[in-house]
Amino acid sequence: MSNSDSWCSPPKIADPLEQFFHGPVDTDPCSNRRSIIRARQAYTRGGLVLPWRLDVPIDWSGYQNDPYSKADAWTTKMLYELAVGNLQEHVRLCMMSTSSDWWARQCLEPKRNPRILALRRIAFLDPFAATKGSERQSCRFEPALLYFGRRTRAFEREFAHLTRWTTWGRS
Repeated sequence: MSNSDSWCSPPKIADPLEQFFHGPVDTDPCSNRRSIIRARQAYTRGGLVLPWRLDVPIDWSGYQNDPYSKADAWTTKMLYELAVGNLQEHVRLCMMSTSSDWWARQCLEPKRNPRILALRRIAFLDPFAATKGSERQSCRFEPALLYFGRRTRAFEREFAHLTRWTTWGRS
């Protein structure tokens, strides 16, 4: 069991994410050296201060699986990046924490209105394992996958295999 809350997203997330974005996501601000998420720009540090946008004319997609102990700071940064237009589409894997302020900020603002998929418990990859992609750990909480963007139906189709239920978001 790892003492860190910085776990790597498993293939059950990484593979459909790549299918959903038709290739690598543009920015992964919460990456690490063991991550299997394919991203054009993967920050292993500095994700809370660097812009989540590439200097090329694209739609600017993002994926985020931040350390869960710092969800408040990462939520603030994500909402900022969405507000300034650095992200057109964004997928966030986080713990389902409906009583926290950061959860309410990301979900209840009318401009955001994310699609929320309540996931079955998933096994994460340990970022400190000796080999990339090994040492799976089951999360001790209910995870959620949130999507900020216009392609909600495509998002739901791509990740349907992981869901327990879904709610909110544009249809």
